[in-house]
Amino acid sequence: MRTRSSIGFNAIPENVAAVVFSHLGDDPRDRVALAQVSKVWRDAEKSDASLPGGSLSALSALSYELYIDGKYEHSIYWLRKAADRGDVDAMFEMAERYLYFDGFGETLDHKKASEWYERASGCGHAHATYELAWCYLYKEGDGVEKNEAKAVELYFKAAELGSGIAAWDLGLFYEQGLCGVAVNKKEALKWWRVAVERSDTRDTHDTRNIHAHAKAHVTKLERELSMTHAD
Repeated sequence: MRTRSSIGFNAIPENVAAVVFSHLGDDPRDRVALAQVSKVWRDAEKSDASLPGGSLSALSALSYELYIDGKYEHSIYWLRKAADRGDVDAMFEMAERYLYFDGFGETLDHKKASEWYERASGCGHAHATYELAWCYLYKEGDGVEKNEAKAVELYFKAAELGSGIAAWDLGLFYEQGLCGVAVNKKEALKWWRVAVERSDTRDTHDTRNIHAHAKAHVTKLERELSMTHAD
């Protein structure tokens, strides 16, 4: 027989239940246990109002803090919450965890990594689009089948979204005739100029020192093309 107090606990308004969730702290086990009480609590747990901090950026920050503290399972729990609610940077980080961080909250799973890259790319994440292109070009059997045409399409998309390193690679494709792209020095020059601009000011994810390389290639190719016209 249920007591009056248990009936009241199960019948609590969903918005109040969401507030309770938002104050539970960073241990997801408390949320899981409370969500099992009744449908009201399950529904409340799914609402954005139930999240600690009340925002997606707060979830990502919490995930990062837990990661630094070595609480990897808790970290990935909150990271996935943020990603599932539309945080595109969290989607990208989920892909990175599956691709590189075995034992840090998830086991390596290249198929899931490519799926998260795909989701982030669909939301306009430049570097996720670049990484997805890389998967199609070089990682056959690692979540996707090798497909050069698809890879090149994604390189263009990544560059248009602001990826300096994608622009750098497109320049190489056009200069050397790679990945089914016809040699076109003028197009190579165009994309290397884009790489110089983007790698210097816009693409914070690019960790390679492509700015200096692209700038050197621009200077070299401009000289080469000017000599061709002179002849």
